[in-house]
Amino acid sequence: MKLSITKGTFLDGLKDVQSVIPAKAVNQMMQNVLLEAADGKLVLTTTDLDMTVRREVKCEVEEPGATTLPAKTLFSAIAKATDGIVNVSVDENDIAVVNAARSRYRFTGKPMVNFPRIALEDENYQYTVEKAVLHEMIRKVAYAVSQDETRRPLRGVLFSFKDQKLTMVATNGKRMAMVEQELEFPAGTDRDVIVPSKAINEINKSLEGEGEVKIVLRNTNIAFELEGITIYSKLIDDKYPNYRLVIPTNLPNEVKLDRQEFISAIERVSVFGNDRSASLTFEGNTLFVRSSSSDIGELNDELPIKYLGEKIEVSFDPAYLLDPLKAIDDDEITIKMLDGSTAAVITCSIPFIYVIMPLRTIG
Repeated sequence: MKLSITKGTFLDGLKDVQSVIPAKAVNQMMQNVLLEAADGKLVLTTTDLDMTVRREVKCEVEEPGATTLPAKTLFSAIAKATDGIVNVSVDENDIAVVNAARSRYRFTGKPMVNFPRIALEDENYQYTVEKAVLHEMIRKVAYAVSQDETRRPLRGVLFSFKDQKLTMVATNGKRMAMVEQELEFPAGTDRDVIVPSKAINEINKSLEGEGEVKIVLRNTNIAFELEGITIYSKLIDDKYPNYRLVIPTNLPNEVKLDRQEFISAIERVSVFGNDRSASLTFEGNTLFVRSSSSDIGELNDELPIKYLGEKIEVSFDPAYLLDPLKAIDDDEITIKMLDGSTAAVITCSIPFIYVIMPLRTIG
């Protein structure tokens, strides 16, 4: 294999596939990047067996071929090289010589035949989503994914393709975020799948700018195909809880308030020293926000709100309040409650629902 490529292009390709590489791996091949050169392009691939990232970049190919090289060492070498053209030559024994300006590197590669790949079934379902739409949907739910290793189905985001809508849901049992988007797709392709949070974070990094994402679903894996990059991931093979049952319906007390003012008040609570509890009192057209610390003292804040319901005193985790508020773009939000001891719901002008459990009843 022989090819020529600019340093910047080579570095961009390596950067896009690096994050999948595990820090430690039983299989040494998972520390390598697969390089395949043909038809004026270089394809770089990395995997951790659960997820695979494939990136295409332009180059000049003198002799097509393929090999695998230690990914992070190769990235560091190219990053430190002088700007300009990088020439790569690989012999039949997978010994690679990389020339970059005055620097010459020699890598001992391994043949591509041993590189692990995700098995792809022939049967699949395909959906097309705008990059900006997918990015916004992920932004509005991904923070709510559970970090508990024992709750396997909650370690990912539910993608529900039903009734010409894509619904995304994430929950950790104490809060739940759900967002919906109308989406046209062929009849008979309704499906629910759970995408691991690691794959969600990886795809979200590639959603800048305009364009479309093709989502390909198979029995055991999912692929996100964008221009120049494809991300494959195994699915979480488990049943997601019935999230619709979590959403309370009898919530007669409704509050409307300025989103940014609410964010500022909650952030002041956290800065004051108590980042685990924000005490809220809804009374009349005023929201009283309180935080106390035995070491520092007490903070009392007031916000104007639109509220005609009964007095409610409740305590929430400040971080659980800030996450959805920062993911919403509306100036005004709505909080619906029954009382201070049951779940509250935050909504806005788009099909977004956030359910949050209180920490305790104030009284």
